[in-house]
Amino acid sequence: MSHVKHTAHWLSIVPMEINYLAREEIDKTKWDSCVHYANNGNVFGYMWYLDHVAKEWDALVEGDYESVFPLVWRENFWGRKHLIQPPWMRELGLFSIHVLSKPRIKAFIDAIPKEFRRISVHLNEQNFLPEASGFVMSPRTNYQLLLQPAYEEIADRFSSEWFTQLAEAEKNKLITVSNVKPERVADFFRKYSPRRPDREARSHALLRIMYNILHRGWGFASGVQGGDGELLAVNFFIYSHSKVLSLVPVVSPKGEEKGALELLFHMLIKTHAGKPLLLDLNDDGSSGFVQGMGAQPNSYFKLERQ
Repeated sequence: MSHVKHTAHWLSIVPMEINYLAREEIDKTKWDSCVHYANNGNVFGYMWYLDHVAKEWDALVEGDYESVFPLVWRENFWGRKHLIQPPWMRELGLFSIHVLSKPRIKAFIDAIPKEFRRISVHLNEQNFLPEASGFVMSPRTNYQLLLQPAYEEIADRFSSEWFTQLAEAEKNKLITVSNVKPERVADFFRKYSPRRPDREARSHALLRIMYNILHRGWGFASGVQGGDGELLAVNFFIYSHSKVLSLVPVVSPKGEEKGALELLFHMLIKTHAGKPLLLDLNDDGSSGFVQGMGAQPNSYFKLERQ
């Protein structure tokens, strides 16, 4: 049974009813339909994606699934619930088929149950509410590259370092491969991604995501190898909401020296140039790598309550 936590908010002259639903109460078809048709929808919001990366999650739902707001949580040692941002999910927040006005966003944030004492989540790029009462909003950056221009126009914005690395890849006779199995991608991630305590758990979640995407025909794995067949870089790309999302770009030390990751992205750009797509690099730009291909910064926000 649904528990009404927040009702009768007004957006213009339309009453807005927001219900808190436990995960098992959610209508999967209606939820996924909302995320699919939302003006700001992305792959992170689909129910199957949430199920594969979040151990526990509930949601706020407006009306008959006109707007949805996932609440991913975990319980601490003392049994207190905190809202968190899980791995493989850059941003969540409010998804809606309606206009994402500040009153609507504020109504949802105000409707977050008080039982979630601490909150540290990333809102999606169209959720902006700097004056949220009792919350701290801090900006985050993601880089994107418009693929609609012709390849020559995109390549004109490559940095000199990028051209140097692409020349290095050519000199070392590196080749791109598209028949990389998800298990190889996950193994490569385990071997070469930064060390963290949950790296093993992340690799299992990554495998689940990749197989679900392949089952739906929404994406593909890609890699770069040397002449001896050694894998030097990998990535997995997801098509969703007129974007191509870069999920897991990883390069080995040897591949980094030889321009393997530059070659991998260069092939993606070359084969997708001229199409009405946005390359979502899923990268904060801290390494400087994505700026080298001419990608542009795009802001979203972290919402916190201590």
